Amino acid sequence: MDNQTSLRFYFDPVCPWAWRTSLWIREVSKVRPLAVEWDFLSLQAVNKGKDSLKETHFKSEKGFRIMALLRRKYGPAEANQLIDKLYLELGQATHDRKEDIGEDRVVLAALKNIGLDASLLTEAMEDSTTLDDVLDAHNKIVGQGGFGVPTLVLQNTGGTTKPAFGPVIDRVPAGDDAGELWDRVEWMMQRPEFFELKRSR
Repeated sequence: MDNQTSLRFYFDPVCPWAWRTSLWIREVSKVRPLAVEWDFLSLQAVNKGKDSLKETHFKSEKGFRIMALLRRKYGPAEANQLIDKLYLELGQATHDRKEDIGEDRVVLAALKNIGLDASLLTEAMEDSTTLDDVLDAHNKIVGQGGFGVPTLVLQNTGGTTKPAFGPVIDRVPAGDDAGELWDRVEWMMQRPEFFELKRSR
């Protein structure tokens, strides 16, 4: 697709804010020439050793490690598509149905729903290097300035933009509305002087 924009989207499945933004980005990709690459930023790792560490932050590990395994087993494009599908399944489970994605049965149901073998869960959890892969991806974006999810990085022919946290949204735009919001977010991300825009809660 001509003039396609490449976006690397960093997420943690347990984060409701990243979840809403990911749904919006999927809407954007329907109305704008946007290719999304999914990547990992672990809230467990971000909050390790801090008072802000919560029990829920540990619930993404199984999903993350399966996603890391998918990257080894498949080519980049196919692995990215499978990670997209698995994130969507896990997100619907935890945020829409309030299920515990730290439980095997929930992860196994997600794998089944996207046509993947249940053995991936055991394989990912028995191989400690899958966690290393997750943390490597996490540490890379943190080293570039990422600190939370969602984090977006534009990757164009002129190079990559600095990581941007957000946008944090409380409603998921669809159709042209999603595209209009993206146009403005993309423009701001490309401005080197742009730092922050925030509303009070």
